[in-house]
Amino acid sequence: MKDPDIEKIAAILKKGGIALLPAGTVYGLFCSALSKKGAAKIYSLKGRSYDKPLQVFLNDRADIKQYASVSPEKAKKIASYLPGPYTIILKLKKSRLRTFSFLKTGTAGFRVVNIAMINDIIFALGSPLASTSANISGDATPVKYADITDKILKGSDIKVKNDILAAGRASSVIDMTGRADKVLRK
Repeated sequence: MKDPDIEKIAAILKKGGIALLPAGTVYGLFCSALSKKGAAKIYSLKGRSYDKPLQVFLNDRADIKQYASVSPEKAKKIASYLPGPYTIILKLKKSRLRTFSFLKTGTAGFRVVNIAMINDIIFALGSPLASTSANISGDATPVKYADITDKILKGSDIKVKNDILAAGRASSVIDMTGRADKVLRK
């Protein structure tokens, strides 16, 4: 797929499908963050433990406040990271604890990226995206399309190949749930 058809991708995701997309860092498997079927398909395809949550992709860092409690101080810190190659872990609001079927701990890892394709898909879908790297659990993370296994390629309902939008390194993960921020992955 050369020029991604955003509406087609969104339609597949709305039906519980999964998309293989470059995420600005590495290639990822994406579904609607509100789709139990899509999330289950990602976990099954990867052989991923349900103890490992998916990331939540949003259009804008201001959208995080819909899902997580963010103090003005944390908002300033978040603004220094997002949009960018970071996953920010925050505590979910009590009213949002059941919003995402793949989150069991009361926290979520949020991403906001400067990739028009990802943001256009979120807009067309009308909901956040959920994602994880496009590899079998425990295997190397694919940094180029050619690195993706046949199982992942065949299990994806739609694919976008664009190595320019995959920088070759997984996002840094920063846990902002405690008093002091913790870098969990650089």
